Amino acid sequence: MEKVRERLAALRAEADAANLTADELEAKVKSLEAEHTSKDHELLSYKIRVKNLEEQLEKTENNLHEMSANFNKADAKAEENERKVAALENELIEKEQQHEKLEEEYKAAKADLDELARQFDEL
Repeated sequence: MEKVRERLAALRAEADAANLTADELEAKVKSLEAEHTSKDHELLSYKIRVKNLEEQLEKTENNLHEMSANFNKADAKAEENERKVAALENELIEKEQQHEKLEEEYKAAKADLDELARQFDEL
């Protein structure tokens, strides 16, 4: 009988140890499940952030393309205006030269007219 009691005590101790191990493992499982849930939330958060960043990148790229197109248009217009300015400057130089020539002709004609008037007065 004593052996049965010893065996029963040993089995109880073994059962208590197994229950303790089971409790520890259940706690570890709960901890791992909580960690897994936390990692799932973190992963979801990263996925949302990546999606937002991708959308922001797409908008920024669209803005860049639009701004590049606008810059190219403005650059072409500036070049066209520079050509017009150069043409107008050349035209201005020609007109100034023509004005100087006409002014010289006017002075010569006036001198001739003054000379004729003086000669006319002498008659």
